[in-house]
Amino acid sequence: MKLHRCTAPIALAFALGAASAGATATPIFSDDFNRALSDTVGNGWQEIEGALPSAAADVSIVERSAADNEMQVRDNDPNGIASQLAGLSTLGYTGLTLSYDWAPTNNTEAGDLLFVEWRAGPAGSWMQIASHALLGTGTHSSELWSLPDAAGVADFEFRYRVAVNANNEGATIDNVVLSGQRAGDEASAVAEPGSLALAGLGLCLLPWIARRRNRV
Repeated sequence: MKLHRCTAPIALAFALGAASAGATATPIFSDDFNRALSDTVGNGWQEIEGALPSAAADVSIVERSAADNEMQVRDNDPNGIASQLAGLSTLGYTGLTLSYDWAPTNNTEAGDLLFVEWRAGPAGSWMQIASHALLGTGTHSSELWSLPDAAGVADFEFRYRVAVNANNEGATIDNVVLSGQRAGDEASAVAEPGSLALAGLGLCLLPWIARRRNRV
């Protein structure tokens, strides 16, 4: 009994399975800040800024370029903080990542920093994801950080805060995306190659089964 002619369907089944094996990342939270320019960011962001009327813009939506806005975080009295405290849940997710663009404001200098941090609910301690040196005029940088310890958190919170030594110093943030892989999606994706291979094997055996019946 020769089955070597069946290797092509099996190989095709494995190839199709491999192509679909990777689980797709699902956005849990995202914000591109492309809404009206405002001293209030909205979309669940909590703002910490100074008490003076001029400090209302310490955490705000500003223009990045034509038809593309972003979030500004600045000043040192107190240092500006933008926190996402909307009660995000990472339960049932694996492979968590946080991506964003950032840039320093023009007048920052050595020693000025942008911190990115997360915690598990209001009672949790803030843990650092990243820190970025703010050294004056600079182009936007794109970041992608893995958060292996943040899976399975019922109240996931994160924030951007600056540590600067003068007013009107800070950073801008854009295209924030928190994402992860749903546990169920990951399991089904892993199972697919085996299922497709069995289907290919079944196709291969059909001619052999037919020949056996003809001989009876």
